Amino acid sequence: MQSKKQCGSYNNTSYANIYKPAEDTFLLADALSDARGDNALEIGTGSGYIAGILARNFKNVVATDIDAKALLYAKSNYNMDNISYICCDAADAIVGMRFDLIAINPPYMPSDSIKDRSIDGGNGGIEVTISMLKSASRLLADHGNIYMVISSLSDYSRLISFIKDKLGLDALIIMKRAYWFEELFVIKISNR
Repeated sequence: MQSKKQCGSYNNTSYANIYKPAEDTFLLADALSDARGDNALEIGTGSGYIAGILARNFKNVVATDIDAKALLYAKSNYNMDNISYICCDAADAIVGMRFDLIAINPPYMPSDSIKDRSIDGGNGGIEVTISMLKSASRLLADHGNIYMVISSLSDYSRLISFIKDKLGLDALIIMKRAYWFEELFVIKISNR
């Protein structure tokens, strides 16, 4: 199933441009360590690392990515019976499901244009994140939570205002980790 934005070609099996686990991935994994439930969704799975973590504590995991090569790479590393991989933009191709947990490690680096979909977040570093949240929030179970990583380099205060004011959800920074060039946050988003 494909969404309005086409999935990347998978004819070339080079995995060089796939986002590999890094500091932001490990911070999100730490935030998710105690999460459990029936259905989980990871948007922008990249390497599949977070989907693999979620598969330990959730009955069903759906992992999406707009890059078909990333999905092939993720499946080759985390080929588990309870993970389904879907090529689509954010969660646009998913209908008829609700998720107890949605994990998002979006591209959050401020950029004038989107040249590298794995890191460029658009103006303010939040435009791609906002698009992902719009797509995901409709799938959140009443008791569910979205866990999302964001950087101090992005306009995260404007993002939190958008979540609260435009999406009508609660947002709370639950984890922080400082690095020499930025501070990373995990935001927990839930229904009011």
